[in-house]
Amino acid sequence: MSSPSAPLQESYHAQHSPFGAFASFTCGLVDSPGGFGQALRAPAKQNLYIGFKRASDAKWQLLPFLTPPKSQEGAFTGDTTVVQPPRGFDSLRPTGYTRTLGWASDTWRAADERFGFSLLSPFGEVPDPAKMKRAAARFHLAPLVNGWIEFDNRAGRAPVELVFGVGVGDDTLRPLADTAPALAGFASGRAFGYATKPGRGVALKQGFDILSPKFLDYRGLHVIAGESALVFTVPAGQRKRFPLVLGFYTAGPVTAGLTADYAFTRFFRDLEDVLAHGLAEFSRYERLAAQRDRELARSKLDADQKFLIAQATHSYLGSTELLWHKGKPLWVVNEGEYRMVNTFDLTVDHLFFELEWQPWAVRDTLDLFVRRYSYRDQHGLSFTHDMGVNNFFTPPGRSSYECDNQEGCFSHMTMEQLLNWVLCACTYAAHTGDRAWLRANRKILLACADSLLRRDDPDPAKRDGLPKRDSDRVGHGAEITTYDSLDVSLGQARNNLYLSVKALGAWVLLERTFATLGLKSDSATARATADLLARTLATKFEETTGFFPAVFEKNNRSRILPAVEGFVYPLFLGYTDATAPTGRFAPLFARLHQHLDQALRPGVCLDGTTGGWKMSSTSTNTWFSKIAIAQHVVRSLFPSALNDTARAADRVHANWQRTPGCGKDAMCDQIRSDSGEACGSRYYPRGVTACLWLRE
Repeated sequence: MSSPSAPLQESYHAQHSPFGAFASFTCGLVDSPGGFGQALRAPAKQNLYIGFKRASDAKWQLLPFLTPPKSQEGAFTGDTTVVQPPRGFDSLRPTGYTRTLGWASDTWRAADERFGFSLLSPFGEVPDPAKMKRAAARFHLAPLVNGWIEFDNRAGRAPVELVFGVGVGDDTLRPLADTAPALAGFASGRAFGYATKPGRGVALKQGFDILSPKFLDYRGLHVIAGESALVFTVPAGQRKRFPLVLGFYTAGPVTAGLTADYAFTRFFRDLEDVLAHGLAEFSRYERLAAQRDRELARSKLDADQKFLIAQATHSYLGSTELLWHKGKPLWVVNEGEYRMVNTFDLTVDHLFFELEWQPWAVRDTLDLFVRRYSYRDQHGLSFTHDMGVNNFFTPPGRSSYECDNQEGCFSHMTMEQLLNWVLCACTYAAHTGDRAWLRANRKILLACADSLLRRDDPDPAKRDGLPKRDSDRVGHGAEITTYDSLDVSLGQARNNLYLSVKALGAWVLLERTFATLGLKSDSATARATADLLARTLATKFEETTGFFPAVFEKNNRSRILPAVEGFVYPLFLGYTDATAPTGRFAPLFARLHQHLDQALRPGVCLDGTTGGWKMSSTSTNTWFSKIAIAQHVVRSLFPSALNDTARAADRVHANWQRTPGCGKDAMCDQIRSDSGEACGSRYYPRGVTACLWLRE
């Protein structure tokens, strides 16, 4: 096995996104375009012109966020010899600049730190949108990203020029001053644009060749062309920083099935209003981003862990979508490249981040699952895998993913989603103290508990606590878990170690929740079920191998790390009686410790080539979001199971997110552990599970 390598070059796309706009300005991958995108499953393909030109430079020095541009001039003139504009620039190499990704920023510096460019994605606590005043809503829900570009020319003897520009290929951009004289910049119709404050030292360029425009109208532009830029001048002897605002806007209904608009359209008239607001509040947004950056920087985590949290948070924000439906907010987190709506497997993992910053989002999602995406099968109540896909809300009680009569991917996840509702609901209520919501959902919680019991066995005398009864929705297929693309070790729901420990966590939480509601008998039943399940699980341990089998069927020999995932919920809530190694589940904890001690070895659940963590010993398909949960639980509850290789693995995990690896996909979740290459779940929000590390 190779040792963890040094950090790779800082070549990776990052999403820079507003809260709730399902939008991203993506950039950062060397020699690759990016730019503005809304509701996309991957980065946009716009050339970005960002850099500087000193008097001593023959050409512009640009960050490498573009491919050689192809001129559209020939389409108008018929001159087929015009292939591309002259290369009036040199593309900086990663050795010629530094990049620093903060929790809410992304900053590049070059020319001995004198040149700087930064994008800011400030985030913070967002009040309940249903109760927000207009001023607060405009600040928190503005569909914009802030940025700045600067040069320290105090030692210079000649002016320095800076450029920030976007090329949209066959499309065109309009000068914002035509509709908003207080803005200098460009917009693509009404959908997106960028701006700064007009004034001395700020100029606009537009043409087929943005660096050396050939055709100019009465104001020095050529609005038929698709390349545009802001050019800033920094006089000799001065250091100047210019603010940038990148905005998005989509008016009218954007969804089907449930018809909804973006919530921000209630508070902003148009794109120009968004951009003007961003400039007016620039300092406030800048302070908020700096506050988040300081919090992450001051944590006790190492550089690789900080990078993973920052990159994950950027992609999470890019998938968020706050809608307005029938006079009320409607919260959505889209599933990255798949764009499924509120996939429950992600909701339960975003839980910990959302309870910190917008707990109402958890509550509202749970309510929508009850109202529209719950159903009953032969065992009782459960919930769908998702609510739709690509801004289409599926009919009540049905998801976009689940199919009948399937083995493996695309089957139903009835047991998993039932557990997800219980875990989210109990964790939300306990963490926030929202007793009114808890009382309102008393009957739902009781129905969930009954459904859980019956999925063990309809006959109470035959129950051992293990979830083992498939839903009749699967037909002649079989239920699966969220780990749908792995092998049977984590794919099969029935008699699965991962799902059984998750059920144990659910019963622990139900015991406390029912006690809070004054339901003494139901609380006692939940406690007895948890104890029974823990005893049953302990009997599944193989003394001869020192492992738990991943599935309690067919002589399974796969070894898995999510054997402890279910303990993250009582751990998060501080339920020490259920998480102490010498507590009520001591026999089970002792066996889980043995399991982890052997699993966290090269060739088992540490990849024998890279040293990265694997979910299963029998699959190289590993998921970073789930690695992050497993790491948190192991470091908190089973720290002595960690060896030096396991501790050092976050260098490997961080490098997976760079180039070569998954750098082109922004935050990627499904990764081949032996190569670091993406195998699914690109542009993905779920990596925010790593924020659990900040609690350690």
